[in-house]
Amino acid sequence: MSLAFDRFTVVLDACVLFPMTVRDVLLTLANHEFFNPKWSASLHEEWGTNLAARRQTAGLQGDVQAQVTATRQSMDRAFPDALVNDVLPETADVAPVDPKDRHVVMTAIAARADAIVTFNLRDFAAQHLLQTFEIEVLHPDQFILDLIDLQEKRAVVAFKEMRARKKMPPWSADEFIDRIRRSGLVQTAAWLEREDVKPLV
Repeated sequence: MSLAFDRFTVVLDACVLFPMTVRDVLLTLANHEFFNPKWSASLHEEWGTNLAARRQTAGLQGDVQAQVTATRQSMDRAFPDALVNDVLPETADVAPVDPKDRHVVMTAIAARADAIVTFNLRDFAAQHLLQTFEIEVLHPDQFILDLIDLQEKRAVVAFKEMRARKKMPPWSADEFIDRIRRSGLVQTAAWLEREDVKPLV
């Protein structure tokens, strides 16, 4: 992927909003104006339902649904232009996409997005979307590395800020990197481990 540093517009699939660490990395970079994030009410519902179920299964204390709702509201406040409301019904042009993911594509079309970031690459008929709508389908790890390549120093600042928010308890650099690796961002973790990067984060 070739990115110009002009605030790429990206729809974040539910599967990258559901895991806390992946969501935190992506939204931290968005907050540092690396890209414009987009989502829909349907995407909010999908990741929120999955997160609530996970927390209930884990037996976490408190009102799980209220916690998820608070996270969703916080996202919408932080990125007031992210919620896409005018998502159109599916069209024949998205037929090659897995039925459960067509609403994501329709969100991207409505948002005039440049890309969809998802772990589920094979479900999106990536070549078809690129040829038909000029929408790229990107794995979050590759997408983050592309952003880092654009402005590495600014990316270091963003990751440093993210780790600084972890105060109860604080995360060491090694724990921070390990959590990112275990979340599926393997290449991003490898970049953070570089000798010229890790001491700065």
